[in-house]
Amino acid sequence: MQKLFDLLFRPITMPRWWQDVFISIPRIICGYWLTSDFGASKFGLPWTPAEINLGLFEVVFWFPSDVAAYGGIFKTFSVFLAYMGAFSEGIGGMAFILGFQTRLFSFLMACTMLVAAICQQWDNGLWSMMPALGILWVSMFHLILGSGRFGIDHLIYQKQNFKIGMFSLLPIVLVLLMAGVQDTKTHTVTVQVTLPHKTSVKTMGVRGNDAPLSWDTDLAMKEIIKDSIYTAQFKVNTGFNFTKIKFVLNGEIELKDQGNRYISLDNKTTNTVYKAMYDVAKDDKKK
Repeated sequence: MQKLFDLLFRPITMPRWWQDVFISIPRIICGYWLTSDFGASKFGLPWTPAEINLGLFEVVFWFPSDVAAYGGIFKTFSVFLAYMGAFSEGIGGMAFILGFQTRLFSFLMACTMLVAAICQQWDNGLWSMMPALGILWVSMFHLILGSGRFGIDHLIYQKQNFKIGMFSLLPIVLVLLMAGVQDTKTHTVTVQVTLPHKTSVKTMGVRGNDAPLSWDTDLAMKEIIKDSIYTAQFKVNTGFNFTKIKFVLNGEIELKDQGNRYISLDNKTTNTVYKAMYDVAKDDKKK
């Protein structure tokens, strides 16, 4: 038992305190990035953006299918591996900041970042792999060192109380027991666009980020008034309470160098109507 206690909590400390401070900086910064951004976007935390519509400790709906696309064991255990990946970023990021169960979460983080670098970003080149590789290096470093002098692990080790050490694992177990994947809902979206000026229309379409839309090809829109008003209807299956689109006139996408149109999806209904003026931006998020 003592060997297990030492493995989990005994940090390797530097000869001088300022050296431990210096070593802790990358751990704390990576932890903040992970839990506030990377993790919060796919794992339900109190600071996860409300528009993502994630419950506490839920995994975002699209993540298991992304993991399954890697094939092999990832396809067989896609939900479990997606949850562990999101958990290691969201909860592991907080643990990194606090220096809590540092070696345990360093191992989980290293596995997650290795998969992200090789399976997700390999084809995108080294530069795209750098964030995952950077966090991988920090995780490997602290897998050996532990929390150092400045972390909860160091305080637990100083107490030399095995029961306190094992009890500290309880919150981690409870979070894992609350595992779940975000529910999705099918929304029927009707969009209508009006051209501000009389224009010769050869094609009018809409693109977006949720299937059946894509950012590469148009979904054709039907003519209501020739060269003036056009409409389209499509269904999206999402866990979010929004979807994003842009209109395309004669092959030219609108609102160049501007943000996408933001359509709010009300959880109380499955039908949403969105009307807009072509190439005229509006603040949809405030509606």
